[in-house]
Amino acid sequence: MGKRLPKDIQVLFDKLYKNKEIPSIKRGSRQMRLGYPVLFVYDPKYKKILPYYDTLPLSIILNKYSDGFLGINLHYIPWARRIQLAKQLVRRTKNKNRITYIDIKKAFKSAKLPLALANFALRRYLYSHVRSDMKFFDWETYDLAVKDIRPKFKKRSEQAILKATLEKFKNSKK
Repeated sequence: MGKRLPKDIQVLFDKLYKNKEIPSIKRGSRQMRLGYPVLFVYDPKYKKILPYYDTLPLSIILNKYSDGFLGINLHYIPWARRIQLAKQLVRRTKNKNRITYIDIKKAFKSAKLPLALANFALRRYLYSHVRSDMKFFDWETYDLAVKDIRPKFKKRSEQAILKATLEKFKNSKK
């Protein structure tokens, strides 16, 4: 049996969707929706050797594989910038079924975020380590949810991880 999302997150979904069915994919399903924001409970395969990890990724699915998928985990982007990016993504994806690389690139530029920062937020997820159903946001509720859903980092604090990410980014520009 899979894990449930934390109670505060479930309350947020109930509030956002006002008793409508919350779009989701059952744990273990391979039917990913490319370009959609998704939230799920995750238990990394290599958690023992990782310096830190997020057990509640808020990701935009970019690609899928036979054993997993690739996403931009927005929790690795500083909170204030994450909100700006979410607003730009919402603006660029209105009336579309999915987001494209060009949309993401333009959203990063509009949010005044270097696209290289996305590389630090890229994460590969294995279906076998997803521990809950995957909840999808529609673009109308996504920008609201991004403000309220905090990462569940393990081994280091959110502040330390974001500081390390920004340091890596600065060092990569040299």
